Amino acid sequence: MYWWWNRCIDIMRRIFEILIILFALIGLVFTGVFVAMQFGLLNVRGTISERNNSILGAGKITRDKNKEASFESRAVLLCKIHTLANYAPQTAQAINQVLEQQQNSELAVQMISVAGLRFSSTPFPREIQNCARVTIPDTTPLAQTAYVWADSPEWAVMKSAFIRDQEYINKAAKDAGISPRMLLGGVIGEQFRFFTNSRDSFKSYFEPLKILASLSKFSFGIAGLKPETVKRIDEQLQNPSSVFYLGKEMENVVTYPIDSDHDAIRFERITDTKNTYYSYLYTGLFMRMVIAQWERAGHDISNRPEVLSTLYNLGFNRSIPKENPSAGGAPITINGQEFSFGQLGYEFYYSGELLNEFPY
Repeated sequence: MYWWWNRCIDIMRRIFEILIILFALIGLVFTGVFVAMQFGLLNVRGTISERNNSILGAGKITRDKNKEASFESRAVLLCKIHTLANYAPQTAQAINQVLEQQQNSELAVQMISVAGLRFSSTPFPREIQNCARVTIPDTTPLAQTAYVWADSPEWAVMKSAFIRDQEYINKAAKDAGISPRMLLGGVIGEQFRFFTNSRDSFKSYFEPLKILASLSKFSFGIAGLKPETVKRIDEQLQNPSSVFYLGKEMENVVTYPIDSDHDAIRFERITDTKNTYYSYLYTGLFMRMVIAQWERAGHDISNRPEVLSTLYNLGFNRSIPKENPSAGGAPITINGQEFSFGQLGYEFYYSGELLNEFPY
């Protein structure tokens, strides 16, 4: 009996020793796996995660919004979008829209990462990595646009109104045979001059309603047309001997009902704030006529927005063809900076403002 009891104790001791050894081995294995993972010994080359990260060349996709929002980070993003455009322009355009319009740089980073998967076997990953070296020394833009007048509240009002008047402007420009951007150079000068000289009216009425001013003293309507100037345009459309004559095909661009009062109709047309077609049309016709006058004298000003805007401000009597004309006209102060009438027309033409509505 005593022998049997000793035998049982010996067996239990062996089982206990085996369990201790087994647990020790398991612990050793887990420790080895942990150490191997820390040193990357178990990484498998070519995994999806690795390919994703290699596209951005950053080890892993970060979510540091503060860093992504920095100007330097933005420059890197723009570089990456430009690089992707060489491979997939439509996708790059969509990412740029997310960055510019939605201001979502984090989403743009992820979109680039996913888009680049297709090009992982091309030079794309290396080109993307090169973007990390993009730097921009000045981190703060000086202004929203390159033009003082375009950053003004007056221009914001005009811009809204011109977009609403797009149909009238384009039709008038076509009928007058001139670029709508050239035509607007004259109207812009008149509007800026009124708004800057009548600040109270602008702030209390025109700015809240986002409408153009209709002049009503010496000049009239949104384009600041004088009744005698409009009458002279009508007369010169019908006068082949005038230096301002535009040709037989333009004689009937302006018509009147039979036996009507032309003076009254002219005035009604240029002061109509609901249908502004004739205000834009007469502006365009004036510019076409001085182009014809200067052309007959051997000078081409058809591509000189600063000269056309200046002459629109000065009028027919001061349109004297000469060599090397320059911008001039009435001075207009906007946001503390003085512009000439012609300079405003010149800068607007080349500014790219309203490019979608009135392309070059």
